[in-house]
Amino acid sequence: MKKSDNRRVSAMLESETLISQRSSLFDLGPRKANNTGSSILSFAHEPSEDQDFSYKKEKKVQYENTYQLEPPERFKTEKVHQIILQILQSHLDGKTYEPKECSSLTKQMAQEIKLKVKTLNFKRYKIIATVTIGEKHDQGVRIGSRCIWDADRDNYASADFENSSLYAVGVVYAVYYE
Repeated sequence: MKKSDNRRVSAMLESETLISQRSSLFDLGPRKANNTGSSILSFAHEPSEDQDFSYKKEKKVQYENTYQLEPPERFKTEKVHQIILQILQSHLDGKTYEPKECSSLTKQMAQEIKLKVKTLNFKRYKIIATVTIGEKHDQGVRIGSRCIWDADRDNYASADFENSSLYAVGVVYAVYYE
């Protein structure tokens, strides 16, 4: 082969390895394909031993399966109903409906209900508490919920409170997890 033929072949090979780009405002021209990859690893500095690594998460503890299908103690709705009613009455007795105050109050009461129910120590139950507060204006209200759960093990308790200005409904769901 002649030198000119070699140049043509090498020019053809180079043109095959070029990557075409769409035209854009910032057209940088063609790039050569890189056979080795394009990842770049950079270190700003190596960590020293005196740095605080408390932000790192601790290893999560993994438990073995117990194959326990029934709860050791069933969720008792009567006890939980009393807790909900007591908290609703203590926080809302004599209050008037104010949207901003009631918004923060629902979160506070739901958290308090959940903590008190957890002290009853229903093992292997996930406790979910919700509180709804609304203004009373001679209207009827229905509150409903739908859940997919095991009817034999899961349960709920609810209580409602009412005064001249507002109504409130507290619900605690107890979902058994195996």
